[in-house]
This record gives sequence, structure tokens and C-alpha cells, in this order.
Amino acid sequence: MTELNNNIKNRVAWRIYFVWLFKRIIPLFFLEAIFLVLVFYFLGKLVFVQSVFENAFLSSMQNPFLVASYMFKAFLGTSLIKKIIVLGLLGLGVLVMRDMGRAIASYISTSRVAKQK
Repeated sequence: MTELNNNIKNRVAWRIYFVWLFKRIIPLFFLEAIFLVLVFYFLGKLVFVQSVFENAFLSSMQNPFLVASYMFKAFLGTSLIKKIIVLGLLGLGVLVMRDMGRAIASYISTSRVAKQK
């Protein structure tokens, strides 16, 4: 009887977790993904990304360590709006990674609790 109660509690806990996941986490990922797509689209309109990477590749053929120097100099040579966009993308990337880490940590802690019972 106790095993049956634990099994029912486990199922209810997992359903509550999935409702929470789809209510709280999935919409955030969805909005972040839409925002990233829009930012990359408009960044692609402002910067000819293919040329930047071709030049970086040519630079790396001479010395692979010069790629970081080239990217830094290319960043400093851009306009202010492009610098703001790039820094915003980096910040947004950090936030997305943080959210993913929180979701994974929450899943792991929930699955441990469910397995223990």
C-alpha cells in the first residue's frame, strides 16, 4: 500500500512539475528565441558577417592567436550602435545560459527527489 501511495505521489509531483515547466520556463525560452532571431536578423542587415569571418580566417592562417586580436580590433572599429548590439547579444547569451542552467538544475533536483521516494 505504501508503494502505491509513493507511486501516486510521484506521478502527481511529476505532473505538477511539467505544468510549472510549461507555464514558467517554456514561454521564457520562446520569447528569448524570438528576440535572438530578430536581433540576429537586424545585425545581419547592419554587418556583412561573411566578410568579417573570411577576414578572420585569413588572419588565422598566418597566426591562429591573431584571431582574437583581429576580432577585438574589428569590434573597436565598428560604429557605436553595432557595439551596443554586440554587447547586448553577449549579455542576452549570458542570460539564456543562466536560464538554461536554472532549468537543468531544477530538473535534476526534482528528479532526485522523485527517485528517492
